[in-house]
Formats: sequence, structure tokens, C-alpha cells
Amino acid sequence: MAAFDVLNIELDFTSVEIHENYMISQIKEGIDFKQKHLDQFYKLFETYYHDKPFISIADRKYDYTIDPNLFRDSSFRNLLGIGVVCYTESSFKTAQFEKTFFKGKFEPFYSMEDCIQWAEELVKSHHTKNKS
Repeated sequence: MAAFDVLNIELDFTSVEIHENYMISQIKEGIDFKQKHLDQFYKLFETYYHDKPFISIADRKYDYTIDPNLFRDSSFRNLLGIGVVCYTESSFKTAQFEKTFFKGKFEPFYSMEDCIQWAEELVKSHHTKNKS
């Protein structure tokens, strides 16, 4: 199997790393995340994951606001789950609250390594279930 080259993308409100089975986004400080931002994520999803399952990882290094209803309304056919990497207890609690709005798998973590491991396991489990 060929190695997957990580792709780095800079948008006005976020930086994104595209990996084979997941993408990591880091929303910039002070952003008020709205539907227009989510729409830009959907374009990335469609471009890089239109035919394969993946996980979206939010690296919450910076403070920003997001309407939790965006989680309720968000769905992309190949998105298996959302992982959130938190750096403070308040960020972790916010992610736990947001989890109640999302219909799919949504997990907060305190380490990127744990989140990536969770993402890889979810994708692997999905492939295993769908081979039959």
C-alpha cells in the first residue's frame, strides 16, 4: 500500500491537515463558527473523502465559538465521527455538551494521540463490518 502524503490547507478561519483516514482542523482564535464555515468543511469533505469513510478531528488549541445546533444539522455521508482534542477542563465540558447535539460518534479527548487512535480504530472497524 502506498504511503499517504499529508496535505496542509490554510483557510481564512482554520488550518487543516488531510490524512488518509481523518482530517485535523484547528479553528483560529476568536472565530464565530457559522454555517458558512461548515459549508467550507463540506467542500473539503467532498474533495478528499467523497468515496471513503473518515473522522473529523477538531484541535481546540484556540478559543472560538460554535453554535451547537450546527452539530445537530450536520451530516456528511462518509463522516464516521468527530473527535475533539481539548486543552482545558472547560473546553472538555463544552465538547461533552456539544456531543449531545451530534447524532453520530462524538468524543472529546485530552491528547491528540488518543484521538487519532480512536479515529483509526473507528475507520478500521467500519471497513471490517462492511467487508461482508
